[in-house]
Amino acid sequence: MAALVFAFVLVAVALLSLDYFRFRSGAAQQGPLRDSADALLGALPDDVHGAVLVLRASELQYNRLRQRAGPDGAPLGDLLFELSHPVNGPVVFASRGLAALSLPVQNGPATTVAVRGGNHWSVQAENLHWRVRLLEPTVADTTALRWFAGNLVRPMLIAFALVLIPLWWAVRRGLSPLRKLTTEVAGRRVDDFAPLALDLRYAELQPLVVAFNHLLDRSRAAVARERGFVQDAAHELRTPLAAIAAQAHALAAQPAGSARQHARVQLERLIERASHQVHQLLTLARLAGVPTREPIFLDCANAVRAALIAAAPVALTRGIEMSLDAPQRCLVQLDSIAFHSVVDNLLGNALAYVQDGAQIHVTLRRVNHQLVLRVADDGPGISAEDQPHLFERFRRGRNVTAPGCGLGLAIVREAAQQLGGEVTFGPGLDGRGVTFEVNLRNA
Repeated sequence: MAALVFAFVLVAVALLSLDYFRFRSGAAQQGPLRDSADALLGALPDDVHGAVLVLRASELQYNRLRQRAGPDGAPLGDLLFELSHPVNGPVVFASRGLAALSLPVQNGPATTVAVRGGNHWSVQAENLHWRVRLLEPTVADTTALRWFAGNLVRPMLIAFALVLIPLWWAVRRGLSPLRKLTTEVAGRRVDDFAPLALDLRYAELQPLVVAFNHLLDRSRAAVARERGFVQDAAHELRTPLAAIAAQAHALAAQPAGSARQHARVQLERLIERASHQVHQLLTLARLAGVPTREPIFLDCANAVRAALIAAAPVALTRGIEMSLDAPQRCLVQLDSIAFHSVVDNLLGNALAYVQDGAQIHVTLRRVNHQLVLRVADDGPGISAEDQPHLFERFRRGRNVTAPGCGLGLAIVREAAQQLGGEVTFGPGLDGRGVTFEVNLRNA
């Protein structure tokens, strides 16, 4: 409706402007008034008495017609007549409005003169005997625009009604599939992710149904994934919590001595393991459930060095040699939390699974707008049976004895996706162990 009204207003303004400019152009040329002067000049006899009689009769007839010549029968101002001999001859007749007035000499066929405080268009025609001069009151711009607008209102209102009715019918008919879609979506249960089975008939609405069905598919997959995550988390936490409860009961039951001390050490170890597992679960949930955070400029080389320094005490205790090949400074705009999760979990995963005295080599490179992070070791590697399930949650190798909950690599994959990259794996150092490579594009 607003667009239709605006369109009609534009049409009305365009038509009004066209009428106004035509009016101004015609007023400047004064064709009808000049034609009247020529016709009147041709009807004048040569004698003065007859010419005056014809001019009086013409003045009466013209001005009587002008009483109803305006828009909707409104009166127009009277024409003024002047008759004189050519070549500066005396005036033999002048209208009452020109009595005792001396009009300026008119050099051209049409001009504008002031008569008793009002402007008049003036035209003249002459032959060998007479010079006829006609003066018509000018029309103000506001008056002309009011006339033209009045003539436009009625046809524009009729046209608006004639256009509005079929347009309303077409819009109502065209939007009926959309109302059907709205009713279908509003009546669905919150757990209903089945695709919409609607034939919306119009090609413009088909992409909407396709996009909505894709959204339902992703939502169904996300809900299934989260349900599985909650079930797996509950299952994985049940075991350490039961063990903690058993050790706490044993600690309370044992008298002071070596048995009590052993129970206390076991309890602390189990609490640390459960705490680490909860921390990993929270990290994974934060990465999977939160939209991408605002990226900041991070010195990735410094972040990797800090992670190696933090892991150095554990590596020294087990005789593990850690090395870093990275530039002095590598400033990249990215999600710092996700990047730290990648570094910490890859490094922690390597430290957890390599044997004492092993090597861990970390490489950081920026090549062709890509940031590449590699963590390689010469540990036991990954069996062919475990490789297809490497990044699954709560999935650990069959022969793994190192403590853990099977979430580290799942966190790495989720964080890499948050950063717009991917994680792959391959052979480790000297053909032994494993290498994890995280490739971040547009870095």
